[in-house]
Amino acid sequence: WGNFQARLGNAIQAIKNTRSWQISVASGERSTLSGQHSALHPRFLYHNFHNGLGLPLDSMRLFWKVMSLAYLGVFNGSEKLNAIELTKRLAWKHGGIANNLGIKDENLHDEYEALIRFPNLSSIAAGYFAARHPHKLQRYWSDLRQQINNHPQLGAKHHEFCSRTRRPFQLQRADAELKTLPDYGNGYNGVMFSSKWLADDMGLNTSSEIADLRSVIDSVQNRHFGDGSPADWWVLVLGDGDGMGRYVSGSKLKNYSEYLVQDLIDFSNIEREGDDWQNLLNTKKRMGPATHVGLNRALLDFSNRLVPYITEKRFCGRVIYSGGDDVKAVLSLAELPEYLRSLRAAWSGREDPNGEFTNQGGYWQWENANNRPQEIPNRPLFTMGKGATMSLGIVIAHKSVPLPTVLENIWEAEKERAKKLLGRKSAQGRVIFPAKDGLCFRVIYSSGYVLEALMKGHLFERWWKFIQAYDQIDFSPLLYRLAEELPRHADVTQDYHLFRKVAKVVIANRDENLPPDTERALLRWLDAWEQWAFSAMKQAQINNQNALGATPNDMANLLKFSAFWVSRRRQEMNWEK
Repeated sequence: WGNFQARLGNAIQAIKNTRSWQISVASGERSTLSGQHSALHPRFLYHNFHNGLGLPLDSMRLFWKVMSLAYLGVFNGSEKLNAIELTKRLAWKHGGIANNLGIKDENLHDEYEALIRFPNLSSIAAGYFAARHPHKLQRYWSDLRQQINNHPQLGAKHHEFCSRTRRPFQLQRADAELKTLPDYGNGYNGVMFSSKWLADDMGLNTSSEIADLRSVIDSVQNRHFGDGSPADWWVLVLGDGDGMGRYVSGSKLKNYSEYLVQDLIDFSNIEREGDDWQNLLNTKKRMGPATHVGLNRALLDFSNRLVPYITEKRFCGRVIYSGGDDVKAVLSLAELPEYLRSLRAAWSGREDPNGEFTNQGGYWQWENANNRPQEIPNRPLFTMGKGATMSLGIVIAHKSVPLPTVLENIWEAEKERAKKLLGRKSAQGRVIFPAKDGLCFRVIYSSGYVLEALMKGHLFERWWKFIQAYDQIDFSPLLYRLAEELPRHADVTQDYHLFRKVAKVVIANRDENLPPDTERALLRWLDAWEQWAFSAMKQAQINNQNALGATPNDMANLLKFSAFWVSRRRQEMNWEK
């Protein structure tokens, strides 16, 4: 089995190494939805391109206006789609997918909005707030509707406004809470917070109408939320298991003594004290068919059971894809830390932060059988077990940031940054800090500025211990002050704990006292980071590498990111009041 599996591994690796990638050419105008590939047009071959003539923009604009009239409710007239997006848009009704699924023609609607099953980014960003405060969201919508209805120019678009904003969030927790409202109707949708997307959906063409809508939305948001709105920021998470090749090959397996329950073994025919038995216990477990089946089951349980439940039932997120050790999901900024804690715990079989699952023996099983969700089977769910790690790229994007920019950053954050954090082994080969196991946070502001913060996985729980004090006190000014002072007065050392000493001086000079437990947790996190940073720098010198994430400036970026998250949560808490 081992030889057969190794030969298969070499064969697939040879195929990967000989792949040649061809970058698709995007002639003419790109898709306005994703920014990728060419927007379609009847003269898609662009015969005149070789003569430098190209295609008039007015012709492209006219074609998509005609498409919106030919397929009522499917296109809005302002968007221009590429071939992939056009196929997906038309496939449900006009491509026969609905009929193949048993849905009759009379039950199909012409309105494309009625077919949407995935939330827009405004709904994702505002999902947590909608689930927590449905009445506040309803009052905001009612105020906005009244202002649009009474507006001399926008009043004629009142019906379009209602049809676009009175539909579900497409987030299970948010829609469940909104349904408790007495006037739920067809639902509420987060697009009500975005003047740009709402203008497109309402079919506003003139610049004056768009400016009027923006002015109305800004004034209503300022009245209800002040400077900002629940839909200002959204999060994209990309996760990938570390060292999966070593799991498949069996090099991660331990000695048989780690897998045998000796109390259940019948020793009547075994010489328990003999050399053969002891040699077996000290022999490394071999990778056979049964172990591969167990590995496959762990990946299936994680991707098909735990990730969808955690993302969409425990939190207000949506899974984009989840297969094996790969996860991609979107969610609200407020839920990000606790979502990452749950995701990482489910991957390695650690204790469930929310206490819904037990983790006896490294398996996750629903604790209370009386309220077990239907999607969670009544059996222990396999996990990757103790020591398994996952690297994560996290992009926090302002609503004005184009989606292609977010996608470009998420891949780089996970593959080129989080996966490159160094680990360390002792002289005896014991793992002190596992390789990879990184988190790369990237905050993309509306100005285009990107704040990147790198954190080693084992530091995340320590970070959460002090950061969750945001609900007691706004200590974001202290974090910004530490981000400024620590790189100037501290350096990474082995035993001097300079970061702790400088931080204690800064905290002592602050007018408002930090809660003692929070201060201790913050100082311990600084000590743990400095310990890892020194180890990573030493390892980098040995391997002639860069110690990614291990400099004082990297610590400053972590503190800036922490301050950003705390200040944002404090702002949301003010809305809740």
